[in-house]
Amino acid sequence: MSQTPDRTLFLLVTCSRDASRRDLALQVCDNLVDRLGALDLLDRLVVFDNASTFPEHLDGLPDAVHVCRSDTNLGYWTAIQWVLDHLDQFAFEGMDFIYMIESDLYHSDFSALHSCEQLLDQHPELSSVRTQEFSVGQRWRYDKRLKFLPFHKERSHIALKNAITGEKAWFKRVKDQNGLFISNLHPKLPALHRIGDLRTVFEQLRTYDAFAESDFFAEMMKRHELIGVLDGGIFWSLISWSDRDRVVSGSYGNAKQLETTGYQATRHSKINDYGAARISTHPSAWRGKAPA
Repeated sequence: MSQTPDRTLFLLVTCSRDASRRDLALQVCDNLVDRLGALDLLDRLVVFDNASTFPEHLDGLPDAVHVCRSDTNLGYWTAIQWVLDHLDQFAFEGMDFIYMIESDLYHSDFSALHSCEQLLDQHPELSSVRTQEFSVGQRWRYDKRLKFLPFHKERSHIALKNAITGEKAWFKRVKDQNGLFISNLHPKLPALHRIGDLRTVFEQLRTYDAFAESDFFAEMMKRHELIGVLDGGIFWSLISWSDRDRVVSGSYGNAKQLETTGYQATRHSKINDYGAARISTHPSAWRGKAPA
């Protein structure tokens, strides 16, 4: 049986408006070209660029990659909305799932997404599958509360409770599916999702004047109470809380820092009307150049 995910498309949103984010985007794009290329999946990757002024990461993308570029920074959530609204133009066929990739995430392997697809097929109570670096058996190493302990994994630490219900995290092994668990943790955006569910949730978020990341969690949980977890995971972040003074981040940066560099916050946001933006899907016209 093939170990290649056969019904998943991939979305990366980038915005490099300073040298620190440029360097991260270069690492992430090179990593994706390597890992997806090994599985012959580059034609299922969409890269949406939010008006980067340091666009070098786009230059190394093969022609098979679907590249979209906005002349203004629409923000992370609005960029995702645009892609969800325009999936038909990419001529994807038979795709049921979308794998969300943030611009500082580094992946080891994508073949495990094949079993994650099967998990979502078999368990309609699950909203998504978390694939972040994590160990169910050694979960203490990833517990935010225990960051003072030796061997703590700060780059991938999480809160071991559901942010919406407040319940302590539990994990139930899935029978006949090695390395997969069902959990009561809340869903996160960088994960494997059903396209239909993500579209429905984003349409709901679109009605908010503003929302927090927790509103995304809550809207997903209205539809599916549980998630899947891939033990071990396949990605980790290249930056963490300790890097907040070294790298500009939409998650960790302060409002003044973000405004100065032209970034937008990601944990508190809104989905904007993108109608006035010029969004190019013809990379030969602008690769290697800042947007006009």
